[in-house]
Amino acid sequence: MGRQPKHFCAASILNKLWVLSAAHCGKGISASRITVKAGKNNLKVKEAAEQTVKVLKVYIHEKYKGGVGPYDIALFKLATPLKMNKNVQAIKLAQPNSIPTGNVWLCGWGSTSTSISPIMPDKLQHVMLKIMDLKSCNQTIIKLTRSSSLDKTTNICTGSPNRKSSCSGDSGGPLFKIINGKPVLVGIVSWGMIPCGFRGAPSVYTKVSNFNKWIAQKMRN
Repeated sequence: MGRQPKHFCAASILNKLWVLSAAHCGKGISASRITVKAGKNNLKVKEAAEQTVKVLKVYIHEKYKGGVGPYDIALFKLATPLKMNKNVQAIKLAQPNSIPTGNVWLCGWGSTSTSISPIMPDKLQHVMLKIMDLKSCNQTIIKLTRSSSLDKTTNICTGSPNRKSSCSGDSGGPLFKIINGKPVLVGIVSWGMIPCGFRGAPSVYTKVSNFNKWIAQKMRN
């Protein structure tokens, strides 16, 4: 964004022309100001595998009202197609209306700090987390914040074992399960607590399996 492009959100590749992210990553920003980089590992260096493409159009979910809330999902249509190879690959979506359980993986360039001051890594980070029961997640959020904007049909949660969680800069990025040896996208990083990794505090994601129809509909454009 701007003259000095910098990382602000992540996304998942669905095919050579479409990437999936969070609505709060695209709301209020002109598509012309967004650049997508694929095949990246280290943000600080130009890598042989990286591809840089412009965004043609951003599709924000119609029910997203802004800020922390449900329907935090957006599709970015790319201006030019990505070249698919071993470093740039599409991810499969979770089956419609499926409910993820057990171990999942989170990856991104979000802050690694457990204090209120962010520490932004150069290299892609990854961590294994566990899906948290939605009722427990909601109760924990209410206990910690005295209110909850968790949506029981469109959100999923993970806990924060060993003070590991999503954080600032991870927004829009993938939460995925390994099924039959292949990654399957189950969540999109939406919001969480500050400081990140606060003991017992959940991270909240958009549940992808609730949006298969919406995704398919928009990708016809």
